[in-house]
This record gives sequence, structure tokens and C-alpha cells, in this order.
Amino acid sequence: MLGTIIVVFVFFLPCSLAAGHEVLWKYGNTVHSGHQTVYGPQDWVQVSRHCGEKAQSPVNIDTVHRNSFQKLTFLKGFSFKVANMWRGLRGRLFNNGHAPTIKIEAGFGLLSGGPWGSDLYRLAQLHFHFGCKSSPKGSEHTLDGIPFSGELHLVFYNLKYADFNAAADKSDGLTVIAAFLEENRLDVSNPELEKIAHLMRNMARGDREENERTLLEPNLYSLVPQLTDLSMTPFFSYKGSLTTPPCYQSVNWIVLGQFIPANTYVMDIMRSLRNHDGHPLCNGFRPPQALNGRVIRGYVG
Repeated sequence: MLGTIIVVFVFFLPCSLAAGHEVLWKYGNTVHSGHQTVYGPQDWVQVSRHCGEKAQSPVNIDTVHRNSFQKLTFLKGFSFKVANMWRGLRGRLFNNGHAPTIKIEAGFGLLSGGPWGSDLYRLAQLHFHFGCKSSPKGSEHTLDGIPFSGELHLVFYNLKYADFNAAADKSDGLTVIAAFLEENRLDVSNPELEKIAHLMRNMARGDREENERTLLEPNLYSLVPQLTDLSMTPFFSYKGSLTTPPCYQSVNWIVLGQFIPANTYVMDIMRSLRNHDGHPLCNGFRPPQALNGRVIRGYVG
């Protein structure tokens, strides 16, 4: 059995880097089947050598041990703005066989200031990680060893580079804002998340052609309310990597300290999604990686 996810090594890569023989990876254990091997996270170094480097993501955010955690005050001037005089952001929701993803196609979501100085980052896409069961296990990052039901990633690239692909392997190329999803049984859910989940019900199973795309205009200020004022929002930051192959160590991570509420209806819709082989799309998260001397900074006021 090939497990939950099988994905071709092209999700984050420029076409030139993906040339050559097809290398498959997935979550769960590595599977050898005939002449084909599908690599699990413990063997992703076979897919990309970068996955074995020393500054990988995700990580456990340990707020107790001072040798790996530094507490700082709020960061003035850190902001996210939607810059489009006619309308907000417009994107396409699709299932790529790895995660439900919204690719931004119109409008500008711009991140400025913050821990990374004067560089300006543009929103390229957002996607979701989540578990298979109604339990607090599905996020990539953990907080003091505790996982959450899921995790939303907003992926930005540095505008000093031509596009996402050009920025993907640069040391200052990417920023990802991560927000935890927390399932509850009280029917309390973020309204924008519920709207997106409703659209997910109509998505076909993922495949390499990404043949099912749904147009939408996500209201990110509603989906992630902290974006309205990042300068006064508790968050954690550290330097890390993409959490899927090729695992480039190019990501400046922002992990928000407040979670997004999600009811069981929303989470069950995401758990119902399938990859291109018909296997569940859930449990799509990489285990926490070693800090290896890195320090996590907590901006908590």
C-alpha cells in the first residue's frame, strides 16, 4: 500500500530542476514496489539532498528552554497589505494531490517590515496541512510539544527576485506565515475558512494536471484576523526550510501565536479529499525537525 500521499517532485521546483527521472515522495513510510520507490519523510534526502541539511522545518516551538527561545517585544512596522485599487485578491482553489491550495492569480498581498528588514514579499499561494482523525494531530509545527488539528501556510516570495521559482532556493527568498487550525465540537468556525471548505467539496481528486480549479476571492483579513495588524500580533520566527522536497533552506518562518477555529464540518471536508491515486489527502505533515542550535524568537509584547 502506497499510503496517503504520492506526489511528483515538481511542486515547488522550476521545470529545469525537475528534469530527469521522476522521483516520487509521500508522507508516511517509504514504500518499495517493484522497480518504483516512493520515499517517506525519513528518506526525503533521496529526493533532494537539501532535506538532510541542518536548518530544516517544521520544528517544535519550545518556549521553556532559554537556550533555544528568545522573548522579544512587538515589532513595529510589520504589516500585510492587499494592494489592488479595484478588488481584493483573486485565486484558484485546486487539489494538486499534495494539499488543497489557493494560487493567487490577481491582486497583490504584500508583506513588509518585520524580522526581515526592508525586503518586500508577495503572496504566491496558500495551502493547508491536516490530520486524518478528529484529534489534535495534523499541524506541521508544534508548540511546546503539542500539535494542532491543522496548519495554514501563506507562502510569500521576495520581490527582489523575478518570481517564486527564482526565489525558492535563495537564502532570503521566501517567507511563510503559518497559522494553526484548532478543531472544536461547538460548531465554532472561522467564516472565511468555512466558505473555502464549502468550495473544497466540489474539488476532484488531485492529479498531475491539476484539472479541477475553482475561482474565488479569499478575504485573508477574515481568514487570518492577525494580518490586520502584525505589529501587535504575538508570533514566533526562525530561519528554516520548505517542509516538502526540495527542502530548500530559504524560508523565514512566521508562526502565529493565535489559532484559527475550525469546526468538525470543516475538518471533515478536508479529510474527505483524495490524491490522484484515490488515497486520503490527510496526514500530510512532516514531523518536527531538530533545531541544531537555531534560536526561535517570540514576539509576544
